[in-house]
Amino acid sequence: MVLRDFKVYNKNKDPIRGDVCIPELNRRFPVIIICHGFKGFKDWGFFPYVSEVLCKKGFITVKFNFSGSGIGEDLREFTDMDRFASNTYSREIDDLHCVLDELEKGRICEKLGYFDRIGLLGHSRGGGIAVLKAAADKRIRTLVTWNAISHVERRSFLDELPRWKRQGYIEIANVRTGRMMRLGTALMEDIQKYGQTKLNVLKAAGRIDAPFLIIHAEKDESVPVREAREIFDHSNQLRSRLEIVQGSGHTFGCVHPFEGPAPDLKKVLSLTKDWFGNYLQS
Repeated sequence: MVLRDFKVYNKNKDPIRGDVCIPELNRRFPVIIICHGFKGFKDWGFFPYVSEVLCKKGFITVKFNFSGSGIGEDLREFTDMDRFASNTYSREIDDLHCVLDELEKGRICEKLGYFDRIGLLGHSRGGGIAVLKAAADKRIRTLVTWNAISHVERRSFLDELPRWKRQGYIEIANVRTGRMMRLGTALMEDIQKYGQTKLNVLKAAGRIDAPFLIIHAEKDESVPVREAREIFDHSNQLRSRLEIVQGSGHTFGCVHPFEGPAPDLKKVLSLTKDWFGNYLQS
């Protein structure tokens, strides 16, 4: 395997930092793009392990930090808090679009990928972004979501709405570090403007023609399992499949720093490998 870092820029000239894992040079492989969730990043917990396992199965894997993730140049710490504060769902969709474009141009892994065989893998909020993008971009041949959100109007945000409007920001706790992370009004305005149109995850799910695997933990404490059922109910059930992981939580038993794959993650990754194998390698 060959691991390479990359940095590209979105339309606002914000940096998108990522890495690409290539099974071997001088051959072409299908591509899987991995999208992290809210307060996540490309090297959180299980993501490097997932990328490596999928690469060993014959996929080019691309993982990246959304430009508004808050992770700075060191790729480990939340130091870019101004961009975090101004991040939105729309910007994350634009970031993913940028990564797809840069892949096609050969600026991420040269011309090693089969760019008519691209899959998305998204976790949590990244799963919602993957659904929204797959509904609008025919380059996506298949997608898998892990514990994806079914709507952008999160209860934790709605409960804070009066104070958010009044003071111009809210603060969200990073449970892992204990740090309070400030969100400005851009996210709220994005939701209010586009929540029922281009950011409507359930309507997007209904427009997806690509094969779609929805995996969700039964005991997810961050994104209730009913959201997976909502997505599945709105999807084309001739081309979608719902898998509930009994007794599992939002990160499938894994933590950061990574301590190895928990049994639930192994199960989820096995389902994911098989799905991508069926729809990207055949």
